[in-house]
Amino acid sequence: MQKMFRTIPFLLLIFLVVGSCIIAENNSPANIDLVQVRITRVVDGDTAYARFANGREEKVRFIGVDAPEISESAGGLEPYGTEAAKFTRRQIDGNNIWLEFDVEERDQYDRLLAYLWLAIPEEINDSEIRAKMFNAHLLLEGYASQVTFPPNTRYVKYFSRFTTEARKANRGLWNLSGGNNNTRPE
Repeated sequence: MQKMFRTIPFLLLIFLVVGSCIIAENNSPANIDLVQVRITRVVDGDTAYARFANGREEKVRFIGVDAPEISESAGGLEPYGTEAAKFTRRQIDGNNIWLEFDVEERDQYDRLLAYLWLAIPEEINDSEIRAKMFNAHLLLEGYASQVTFPPNTRYVKYFSRFTTEARKANRGLWNLSGGNNNTRPE
């Protein structure tokens, strides 16, 4: 019986150490909750499948961006859809990334809604978002246009700026009609 009472504090100590390591892994220095996943398959420019640490796989739709479609069932092949899908595949397919959720975690199709971080941000500011958030890369390089579905609006002011920047520089889909494109081509 005394041996058991000596073992309990030891087990509690181990539990606290392991628990604090798990919590620390999921929180960035920027005080946002992040979940590490592995991208297992890219569907198109703004959707992919992610595998969680427990083995569960989920379809993830990237918040705040709308890449041109490549699927017949989703409205057919749109201009620049293939390029957007290839860019997303090159950047994240098979990689470990971090998901950040906003107010609503799922859409009407039961897909997870997330911001994708390529690296853990030190703080939330323009340069960190530009450098480390994949959603921002899609906008800045012109592979997607901005789309906003409240209440998931955490980065809307950044995304508006990034879209304007890409459009003014005629990057990607904004260069499809000779550069004077004010809206996404349909």
